[in-house]
Amino acid sequence: MARERAVAQVGGSRADWLIDAGLLTPDQLSKANAAAQSSGQPLRTVIDRLGLVSQQAWAKAAASAWGLQTIEAGDFPKTLPVDPRLSIDYLRRNAMVILSLDGTPIIAVADPGDKSVRQALGIAFGPNIQYCVATERDIEDALLRSAEEADDDGVVAIETGPGDFDTDRLLEMANNAPTVRYLDWLFSRAVESGATDIHVEMLEKTPRVRLRIDGVLVETQPIERHLYDGVVSRLKILADMDISERRLPQDGSIRQKTAGRTVDIRVASAPTVHGEVMVLRLLDASAARARLDQLNLTPDVHKRLTAALKQPNGLILMTGPTGSGKTTTLHAGLAEINQVGRKIITIENPVEIQNPGLIQMEVRPELGWTFASALRSVLRHDPDVLMVGEIRDGETAELAVRAALTGHLVLSTLHTNRAHEAVMRLGDMGVPDFLIESVLRLAGAQRLVRLLCNECAEHTGITQTMAPLITAFAKAVPDAGPLVAGPGPV
Repeated sequence: MARERAVAQVGGSRADWLIDAGLLTPDQLSKANAAAQSSGQPLRTVIDRLGLVSQQAWAKAAASAWGLQTIEAGDFPKTLPVDPRLSIDYLRRNAMVILSLDGTPIIAVADPGDKSVRQALGIAFGPNIQYCVATERDIEDALLRSAEEADDDGVVAIETGPGDFDTDRLLEMANNAPTVRYLDWLFSRAVESGATDIHVEMLEKTPRVRLRIDGVLVETQPIERHLYDGVVSRLKILADMDISERRLPQDGSIRQKTAGRTVDIRVASAPTVHGEVMVLRLLDASAARARLDQLNLTPDVHKRLTAALKQPNGLILMTGPTGSGKTTTLHAGLAEINQVGRKIITIENPVEIQNPGLIQMEVRPELGWTFASALRSVLRHDPDVLMVGEIRDGETAELAVRAALTGHLVLSTLHTNRAHEAVMRLGDMGVPDFLIESVLRLAGAQRLVRLLCNECAEHTGITQTMAPLITAFAKAVPDAGPLVAGPGPV
C-alpha cells in the first residue's frame, strides 16, 4: 500500500514518498513545495539548494520508490546517443539523458515521477523504455562532456581570434548547475581555509586550481575540463567583466557571501597559450579588524610605532613585498588614533579593510582618479590624518611630503625590501634629502611569518643549521622575548 501511494504521488505536487523514506518531515516538505511553486523550480532542486536532501539521497530514495536502479557517473557512456527528436536543451531542462538506443531504449532521469517527461518519452520511443535514476549533477556533466566529445574528438579549442566562443554558449555554460555548485564550493573552501588568493589556471591538458594559504600555494580540487570555460565565464559575469573578450587582460570585483561571511574579491584575468587564467584576491570584509597589540610586534617596535602615530604631523612608511600585511598594520595604527576629534581620510586601491569613523576613498586610475589626484583633492577637506595606499610615483611622493610638512600625519606604503631603502626610493622619486629628513617619522619593513599548526606541531632539537640563526636573531633583537610568529615590522 505504501508503495502504491508513493508511486501515485511521486509525480504530483507533494512527493510524500520523501516522508516515507525518512528524508523530510511533513512540515519541511510543505515548505519546500511552497518554495518550489513560488520559484518555478523542480522540488528536487529546491530541497538540494536548501540543504534538506542531497541529490544522492534523492536518487536512492526515488529509485527505491519506483523499483528502479541507480546509475553512477562512471557508468555513463563516453559519447551519448543522440535522437533528433530530443534536443540537448530539452534533456538538460528536464534532467534526463539517453544512455542507449540499441534495442530497448535506456534512459536515466533525475525524477522518475515526472509524468510529463514519461509521456513525452513514451510518444517518442513507445511504452518499452528501461528507466534508471541518476543525480541531476551527473546528468548535466554527462551532457556537457558528450557534447564536447562530439566536437573535435573531445578537444575544445581555445581560440584567440574573432571565432571565439559564441556569447550565448558562454552564458549557458556559466549558468549551468555544475558550474554554480563548483564556484560555491570553491569560495567556501577558500574562506574556511583562510586563503588569501585563488589561482584558476589552464595548463596544457588539464585545469589546476590553487589556494594561497599562509603564503604558500596549495592545490585543491580542480575544475573538470568541460566546466573550465563555464567557470571562467561565470567569474567574469560576477565581476562585471566582458565574457566575450578572451584576448586581453581584464580586472573586476565581486562581493560574495559565503561560509557566513561577506568577502570582497578582486578578479584579474589574462590570456595564455592554453586559455585564460584568473587570480582572485580575497578580502574578508566581515573579519575582525586587527589591533596593534595583535600583530606580534616586538616591544621596541611597538613603542616606536605608537610614538610615531602620536605625532601631530609627519610621514610614516611601511615597506615590504606584496601581501606582507602592510595595509593591515597601517589600519591597525589608524584604529589606535581614530577619535571623534580627528578627521582621518584614506585613499586606497581597493579599500581592503573598512574602519568605522574613517572617510575611505577608492582610486579609479582608468577614470583619471589616481593617488596623486585624490591626494590633491582631499587636502582641501581639512583632514588631520591621511593614509595613501601606496606611493608609486614622484607626484604622489611630492604631495605626500608636502601634506606632512603642512601639519598632516601621512601614512603610506612603499615596495622596498628594507626600511632604509624607503629613503633611497623617495630620493629616486625626486624628493630632496632635507625634506625627507624633516618629515619622516618612521620607516618599517614587514614580513609575514607562517604559524605552526597547533594540532600537528612537534618539539624538535636545535640543529647545527638553526643554532647560528637563533644566536644572530637574539643579538639583533635583544628585546624580542620568546620567538613568536606573526606579521610585523622587522
